[in-house]
Amino acid sequence: MKVHIEKIESYDFDKIYQFLETLQLEEILKDKKKILLKPNLLGAFLPEKAVTTNPIVVDAVITHLKNIGKDIILGDSPGGSTSVKLVWERTGMKQLAEKHNIPLVNFKTGGIIKKKTDTIEFPITKYIWEVDAVINLCKYKTHSLMSYTGAVKNLYGLIPGLKKSDYHKEHPDHTQFAKVISGLYSLVKDRIAINIMDGIVGMEGEGPSAGDPRNFGVMFASKSASALDFVASSMMGFQPDKLEYILPSLESDNLEISEIEIPDKWQNFKFHKVKIKKIGLYIKILAYSPKILKDVFKKHFTYYPDFNDKCRKCNICVESCPMQVMTLNKGDAHPSIDYDKCIKCMCCHEMCPYQAIYVHKSFLAKFIIK
Repeated sequence: MKVHIEKIESYDFDKIYQFLETLQLEEILKDKKKILLKPNLLGAFLPEKAVTTNPIVVDAVITHLKNIGKDIILGDSPGGSTSVKLVWERTGMKQLAEKHNIPLVNFKTGGIIKKKTDTIEFPITKYIWEVDAVINLCKYKTHSLMSYTGAVKNLYGLIPGLKKSDYHKEHPDHTQFAKVISGLYSLVKDRIAINIMDGIVGMEGEGPSAGDPRNFGVMFASKSASALDFVASSMMGFQPDKLEYILPSLESDNLEISEIEIPDKWQNFKFHKVKIKKIGLYIKILAYSPKILKDVFKKHFTYYPDFNDKCRKCNICVESCPMQVMTLNKGDAHPSIDYDKCIKCMCCHEMCPYQAIYVHKSFLAKFIIK
């Protein structure tokens, strides 16, 4: 399975378009007329925040698809309770839809089809079965719960509305939630014609929304989201086999690691000192330490969401909390959190549009989670 990688230093429309031409989309989509574009539209973030798929990338994809005669729908189901209209406007999608005269759809209002793995049932937007193919336009970022987010994780947005938060409540730790991510992927992967990742400016640190923009200067593409993520996460500095949804997703694609192909010049390439969660070290400590040391480690390895002075009391975090353990009282500077009931899913951290929530870490957690 081929993973395309192209060095593109800035959001230069022409260079992005040239990269798209190398992907042979006309051949990939030769029997497909109606195409759904699914960008990462996590929330109402401006493009320079590097949270969402950059509109110049989306513009280039739309332009190329129109030039090869495709009908296009642009859509997503943004996270949390943020106004969808505000998401469309701030991310630049409203302007693109108007420029190209294409529909901009909210998955929350389009109906669902229920699909089930052996253990989990998902309400999935009908739109992916009402088009001929889906193009996954994902963003290259770190993630506070899952460590890394890219192509596979972006498809979580195919679940409409706040139901996405419910899965955090039902599957509260990252191991359980990884099964949600990989399970959903197994149900929708055949609808995805190609995955194209915006890594020109991605995110490191406390992603997917409160981290630091970083100019990685690359774009990725592959027919397999799992193969793309295996390669891209490795380049970021992760051990992909330690990211718990990557290997199950490769299995869904019937792919062996040895079957993943990348250009020779990118073999063994790693970006320099990306700020990431050292998940491999965490797993080794838990796997190889005696019980008494594990207990000490777990006691002192703590992290939880907390507020800084940027809070504007917009209430988005309160409404996005799957456990409903956040309360905004009149006169308070920010919402309070019932930490006894908090599952540390970091949905509040993820959805805050003002970066007013950060991950408070113990000394040990600071050492493990950079």
